[in-house]
Amino acid sequence: MKNNDPVTLVLMIMTIAVALWAYTQIVHANDLTFRYKNPSFSGVNTSAHYLTIENQERTRSDAIREKRKSDEDKRQAALKNTNYAKFLKNLESRIYARFSKEMEDALFGEACGSTWTSGTLATPNSATTNNEPQSAGGDTSGYSDCTGELNFNGTNIKFTKDVSADVVILEIDGPDGTSTIEMPLNDFQF
Repeated sequence: MKNNDPVTLVLMIMTIAVALWAYTQIVHANDLTFRYKNPSFSGVNTSAHYLTIENQERTRSDAIREKRKSDEDKRQAALKNTNYAKFLKNLESRIYARFSKEMEDALFGEACGSTWTSGTLATPNSATTNNEPQSAGGDTSGYSDCTGELNFNGTNIKFTKDVSADVVILEIDGPDGTSTIEMPLNDFQF
């Protein structure tokens, strides 16, 4: 089966040429080498790799910490928003208002904590002491210096009304510190 057809001959020559070309390409190829992509194994850019891992871990732990803090803040806000907590806060506010009213009456009221009703001297305020009238001809309108003291929740509030110097000295001593306030007495009268 001899085939002298020119088309067959060209096809055969082309097939041999492609096979030789493919063979030469294989011959010119480099060796296959294996390299790790992870810098922990290869050592290339290892420090940058470790920093990236550290940053990822820190970012993740910061996010978890912030989430816990946010949840705790929400829980605390919810506890403060209950009817019971509102009632206690309102009660505490009224108690403090009552204490401050008694202190104000004692400091700037008539005759150092005494009040006048219908022209007669009423009982002195419970926060004041040394509230005795001067013995100047039976005149009960002039009172001597007086002092008072209030102790509440570890805070001691002591006041001294010095009529001769025309000042009120307020000493506050508590867990937050100590302070002394000196106020002119007659500046508050109308």
